[in-house]
Amino acid sequence: MITQILAGMRDVDGVHGSFVVSKTGVLAGKDLPPMFDDAVLGEVGRRIVRLHEGLCAEGDDFDQCVMRFADHKLYLRSVPNGFLCVLSTNGVNIPALKMALTLTSRRVDPLIMDATAAAPTSTAHPSAGQRNSEAPPNSGAPSRRQATYRGHRV
Repeated sequence: MITQILAGMRDVDGVHGSFVVSKTGVLAGKDLPPMFDDAVLGEVGRRIVRLHEGLCAEGDDFDQCVMRFADHKLYLRSVPNGFLCVLSTNGVNIPALKMALTLTSRRVDPLIMDATAAAPTSTAHPSAGQRNSEAPPNSGAPSRRQATYRGHRV
């Protein structure tokens, strides 16, 4: 069902495809060319979660983020149950893309939890459990952890 909804994103000129990951980084659905296999998108999902954690370290949340590469852009839209990610060319029509992101995120968000519940849990990165076990227990107080990127304070 998610794949059918995501297929509509390709109606926007310049969009190559899209995928959805849960807040834990598990791939929930995709509509991308075959060269993007589930293992690659699983790793991308974990990196998106880490990026989200880094950007939200000060207590703020982000609604969307754009990563620009040489010939492509990756749009990330945060939804309550995960992230909607769209791969496009640099010349994509931004207003049309934003409208499509809004409509698609409303339809996809309720389906993310169902899709990730059926996903195998063996795709977790070996260090993911280690990272989670090192986190201090949640005492209800805001965390004072400093955000770091490659060992440097951000």
